[in-house]
Amino acid sequence: RSLVLGGADTVPGETPVVHLVGARVSGKLRLVFAEACCVLRLEKCWFEQAPQLYGARLHVTGFGGSWLPGLGANSVTVEGDLDLMRARVAGTVTLTGAHITGSLLLQGARLSGAGAGTRTGTGTGTGTVGLALDGSRLEVGSGIVGRDGFRAEGEVRLPGARAHGGLLLDGARLHHPGGEALFAEGLQSARVDCGQGFHADGAVVLTGAAIEGTVSFEGGTVQNPAGDAIACSRVQASEAHLETAHTEGTVDLRHARLDVLRTAHGAPEVPDVSPLRLDGLVYRAWEPMAPVAHRLATLRRDPDGYRPQPYQQLAAVCRSVGHDDEARRVLLARQRCRRGTLRPAGRAWGLLLDATVGHGYRPWLAGLWLTALTLLGTAAFGAAGPRPVKPGEGAPFSPLVYTLDLLIPFGGLGQRNSWYWEAGPVQWLAYALVAAGWLLTTAVVAGVTRVLNRS
Repeated sequence: RSLVLGGADTVPGETPVVHLVGARVSGKLRLVFAEACCVLRLEKCWFEQAPQLYGARLHVTGFGGSWLPGLGANSVTVEGDLDLMRARVAGTVTLTGAHITGSLLLQGARLSGAGAGTRTGTGTGTGTVGLALDGSRLEVGSGIVGRDGFRAEGEVRLPGARAHGGLLLDGARLHHPGGEALFAEGLQSARVDCGQGFHADGAVVLTGAAIEGTVSFEGGTVQNPAGDAIACSRVQASEAHLETAHTEGTVDLRHARLDVLRTAHGAPEVPDVSPLRLDGLVYRAWEPMAPVAHRLATLRRDPDGYRPQPYQQLAAVCRSVGHDDEARRVLLARQRCRRGTLRPAGRAWGLLLDATVGHGYRPWLAGLWLTALTLLGTAAFGAAGPRPVKPGEGAPFSPLVYTLDLLIPFGGLGQRNSWYWEAGPVQWLAYALVAAGWLLTTAVVAGVTRVLNRS
């Protein structure tokens, strides 16, 4: 401690270094509110007590390869890197409110919350959990690097942290089953990389994070079967990569804002990763390009059930790339899913609109119905002989024109009021065609009006 605080002679123009390798430190290294004058490198050392660096101002500081029962570094300022590479920490590393101008280096480190403080889970987890690293409000200038075999037994907490160079955890393994393996709510970072060998036994929470670049889980594994495996609600990022990600649990993207959403591409029966919660998600593109049936299968698997916004968003994206037919198909699927939430009368009316005009998105269906009924009526009326209302007056009987006169509820073609039938099946067919004409007209008007009001 004396050397760190300037107890040795210095050489002008040179930076002093305290470099200790392989030592066993039986006392407590206490640098609370101290201001170091040198670089501190303590490699492969064994600490019987956790170093206390609260509020200290340090230069480059390293505990590479050392064993520690914990590390107390709340509100510390490090001018340069804080090096914990290959360190073994059997307790909590506390960096709450710390400021590191360089990088937080965790490559090959083993952090364990065993024997450390506990806290009650506030996210998807419940119960009491150990903390491996507490970096609440931590600010790191060059990024948090947890690659190359970084391991954490217990929760890694980074709420409100700022990692200007990125949070890089590809290849890391975080173990905290039933709770949050990584809790980084409100994180601000250049990018987040949790892919290519990343494994989390517990939830990854990035709720409300602001990411300048990409959030990637490509090639990563996140397991939290009882809840959200990946919680990215209200995240803002340029891209979210979920392709080839293996997740057990749901993926929450509600109210996130993305430029590009990338998920797996397969057949509709092979869904995208785990079920996606998509209500309120806004994106410009969903890649790679896939059949709309595949995207609709993903929307139908939303654990929250029917929500209109994901269908509206997908339809808007389809329109933006010129796929108007696919947009109409998406909106039709939305109406069909909505129908399941209605009361029996609403469901019956919805079925009628679907069958007759496709809820206004398939108006040509009405033409098919009209053609089929016209052929039916023409054949039936042509085989039977009607009676004139006023013999010798009116136009000659035409089965085709008579059928059209029954089907069209407005105006008249001069046939309906000039001829009548004796009681029997043909007369009931005439009544049925009149009713069908009114139903078709009402359905067409209702469907087209709904589409125009919402387009």
